[in-house]
Amino acid sequence: MTEERPLVGIDVGSSAVSVVVGTLSEDQLVVLGCGQARHDGARKGVIAKLDEVTDAVRMAAEEAEAMASVPVEMAAVGLGGTAIRGNPATASVPITGRGDTVCSDDVRRALGACAQVSIPPDYRVLDIIPCGYALDGHHGMEYPVGMPGRRLDASAYVVYTSRIHAETVEQTVNRAAVAVRRLAYEPLAAAEAVLEEDERELGCLLVDIGFATTEWALFADGFLAASGSLPVGGRHFTSDLAAMLKTTTAAAEHVKRTVGIAAQRDGLEEQAVEVPALGGEGNQVQRASFVVEVLVERARELFIGVHRALVEHGLERAPRAGVILTGGGSRLEGLVEEAEAIFSQRARIGTPRGLAGLTEPVAGPEWAVACGLVRLQGTRRHPAFEAQAPRSGILAWLRSTFGEFFTWEVDHDRV
Repeated sequence: MTEERPLVGIDVGSSAVSVVVGTLSEDQLVVLGCGQARHDGARKGVIAKLDEVTDAVRMAAEEAEAMASVPVEMAAVGLGGTAIRGNPATASVPITGRGDTVCSDDVRRALGACAQVSIPPDYRVLDIIPCGYALDGHHGMEYPVGMPGRRLDASAYVVYTSRIHAETVEQTVNRAAVAVRRLAYEPLAAAEAVLEEDERELGCLLVDIGFATTEWALFADGFLAASGSLPVGGRHFTSDLAAMLKTTTAAAEHVKRTVGIAAQRDGLEEQAVEVPALGGEGNQVQRASFVVEVLVERARELFIGVHRALVEHGLERAPRAGVILTGGGSRLEGLVEEAEAIFSQRARIGTPRGLAGLTEPVAGPEWAVACGLVRLQGTRRHPAFEAQAPRSGILAWLRSTFGEFFTWEVDHDRV
């Protein structure tokens, strides 16, 4: 499809806020502008200092505005972390269309009914991903509107999160004078940015490694089959290294990026790194191979944790198209090889695909979520984004959900 109106995606990460402004032309994302601002306002993947993160959203949005010459007034915003859950669900509704044919309202009601299955009262539906339909017991329908029948069965994957988590992120963005058009699950946004359609169909595992947490999403037969998160991210690699080398966090981060985890690299045993000792007691020299050992242990813990979750779902053999690593934490030499060893599958780094315009600033894996949020607003893959007209000005609480879940809500007192 072609989308001329500029769209905005905001990734509120645990250490930085990333904003992308762009338009969609066929399968290309034309980047008009981008902005990024670091912050220290999150703890363990949740916002702990609202004002600090709000300032980062404002700074990143202003940078993107200046580059794109387009006001950032409304955006799709990513949501991740361990507070998010996902479950498959099914529901049935009677067909009410004229002449006993399925109408779009029947589809919305069926998906809305899926969202009401086993969702705790203090949680809020974040996304309903259709996974197929059946008419009068006949399965295999992907788009049943217009088909005859008496009863419509819908299968969906329902993503939900605690209301506090969702509303805190909304408030953070709203206070930066940006309306939240839609909250979206970060792995789905990253998948929209980096996955090829064949990878979805064959089955693949996307692992989005952030600063404080790692989210994963398993796709099979074109649909989201399972998802989850772990309280481990790039900062844990750094903190492990700082503790073992007895050095500063800044020095550990530099060594992590410089050395990586490529244990089979030629000449590794002869290499050494020099880092400052804690307490200002000069510098110390450590073997590069020791650095690799520390980082490899953390990488294995991370990937084994994801693999264990897949085993619990009975899906450990599903990702035939391999493993795709994305997020800022994936920028670590040797991480792909470690993933291949744990999952026994081909692995690659996932970077935003189909870019045009200002491509260079957003070409890295850390921009996958922000780029994917722009793409999600122009795709029919997730119906929650359909038929949303832009509104000027600063609107406070804008949401869209199926049926009673997918209605625009405006609370001017929160602006």
